[in-house]
Amino acid sequence: MIRRLIPVLDQPLSVVGLGCFAIGGYMWGAQDDVDSRDAMAAALAAGINWIDTAPLYGDGHAERVLGAFLRQIPGSERPLIATKFGHVVQADGSRLSRAGREDVLADCEASLQHLGVETIDLYQQHWPAPEPLEETAQALHSLVAAGKVRAIGISNVGVDDIRAWQDTGLPLATVQNGYSLFRRSDEADVLPYCAANDLAYLAYSPMHRGMLFGTWNADHHFPPGDHRRERPDFVAPRFPVLLQGVARLRAIAEAHDLSLAQLAVGALLSREGCTAVIIGARNHAQGVALQTLGMPLKRAVCEQIEEVLMRVDAELATL
Repeated sequence: MIRRLIPVLDQPLSVVGLGCFAIGGYMWGAQDDVDSRDAMAAALAAGINWIDTAPLYGDGHAERVLGAFLRQIPGSERPLIATKFGHVVQADGSRLSRAGREDVLADCEASLQHLGVETIDLYQQHWPAPEPLEETAQALHSLVAAGKVRAIGISNVGVDDIRAWQDTGLPLATVQNGYSLFRRSDEADVLPYCAANDLAYLAYSPMHRGMLFGTWNADHHFPPGDHRRERPDFVAPRFPVLLQGVARLRAIAEAHDLSLAQLAVGALLSREGCTAVIIGARNHAQGVALQTLGMPLKRAVCEQIEEVLMRVDAELATL
């Protein structure tokens, strides 16, 4: 699998990373831990060399499952580990962002314990928080100095947020935002900014929460506990319009001997500024399937995709 260098991390990442959101069993329905570890093993065998997780994913469960997996494999085979801080679920089920010094330090210690590692390769602020960035940055500096963290990233941010972080003097390695063929707002500003400033851009949910695998029809229903039941793109009137777009994209993929997933991922990786994508896998078969992804597309194919996406945007605008 293709790898791209992350300047601050000073190490190449595979252009596909394994995401652990569903593995945590949070917001995606029930998940079997044995299946999760099988997915991780298959992903590494497919050439993936980094895994992205967060304490939010099952209140630390995804990190603990990953930690158990890491203890099963030789140290020489260990992937790079990316996790996050500063975003938690409260007792009433609401989510809270906080990134004061003590919060950052406590989150790091908990993640190190869950993962069973001495150093986190990439430590990312999960969502912007109300505390002063200078306070958060100083805490992160202390973690890097102590050898507990190698590199720092931020997530769910805009260009103004990135600039504010850079003003603290903290060396940033990555920006992780949601990005897919049906979610392209970052193409206007964040992606060009990252490309111009040597920041690696990591795209989460590149398959648009599963839609771009192309396995659903208009009668598809999401089970209880699946967060997609409450998101506008996965219910009428937007859902059937997007599924029509999926069918048109599939036709392009088939015309070029590609799977729909290869088309959806390849289009993002062909965009200047997009370094890598994060894709979840919940079992061995899904982990194996990751080895087929990660190749950028030819310009002509990208132009055909753009025509479809413009048509989808126009149809959604009429709703």
